[in-house]
Amino acid sequence: MKKTVIFSIAIIYLISIIVVTFFGMQSRLDQFQVYMTKIEITSYEQVVNGNKYTFVDFNDDEGYASMFIEYTYAPDNASYPDKVSFSLSGNTYVDENGETAYYAEVSPNGEVVFYSRKAVVLTIRTTDGSSLSDSVTIICR
Repeated sequence: MKKTVIFSIAIIYLISIIVVTFFGMQSRLDQFQVYMTKIEITSYEQVVNGNKYTFVDFNDDEGYASMFIEYTYAPDNASYPDKVSFSLSGNTYVDENGETAYYAEVSPNGEVVFYSRKAVVLTIRTTDGSSLSDSVTIICR
């Protein structure tokens, strides 16, 4: 009976070593993620009281204006440098039918399209888990 108990303990011990080695020691990709430590909008023309401003000219012939927002990030070896989101504030109004209409819209790749002369604030945010952001006021004239 004692040999059976010792043999059972040895088998359980070997199985646990195999299980821990196989499942417990595998590295996960998110363990080695390098988060962004800085994100900064670089497409601006002036800074006033710490706020960035840029300008775009409305094209009356085409009925819109557009521009791409450029930004930099650090470190250069960030795991997901393209994990950012763009948002606009001050870009909507309620039309005469009570519907929400847009002065401007931003695409996922950072292109801002204006449908009228207006100022909006664009914010870029990291979505890699580092929770960084930067903003610029864009004035369509």
